[in-house]
Amino acid sequence: MDIEQRKFPRFSVQDQTFAALGSEFETVGKVNDISKKGLALSYLCESNKAGFDTDFSQVDIFLSGDSFHLPKVLCEIVYDIQDSKSIKDNIIMKRRCGLHFGELSKSQSEQLELFLKNYTTEPLSS
Repeated sequence: MDIEQRKFPRFSVQDQTFAALGSEFETVGKVNDISKKGLALSYLCESNKAGFDTDFSQVDIFLSGDSFHLPKVLCEIVYDIQDSKSIKDNIIMKRRCGLHFGELSKSQSEQLELFLKNYTTEPLSS
C-alpha cells in the first residue's frame, strides 16, 4: 500500500481547467489535479522536442469560458515525463508535468483558495 507523502491533498479539477507556463504562454496544458502547493498538467509537444527548452518560473491557471484567471504564480518544475499512454513513434507526444508553487502573494493565495473551493471536485487518494 502506497502512503501519500504530500502535506496537502490534491483535488480533481473541472474539465476546462488549463495552465500556461512562461510569461508568453509558451506551453499550455490541461490541469490534471491541483493542491495548495502545486499542480500536475498534461500537454502536447513534438516528439523531437520532448521536455522543456526553458526553465519556466511562472504559471497562469485559468478556466476556459469562465472568468477565473490566476496569473503569474511563481513555480518550479518538479518533473516532466512522457505520459505512459503516449505512443513513442508519433510525431506529437503527450507529456505530464508537475509544478511546485513558489511564494504566493496574499491575493494569489485568496484566489487559489477560491479556486479550490469552487472549481474542484473530490480529493484524490494516493
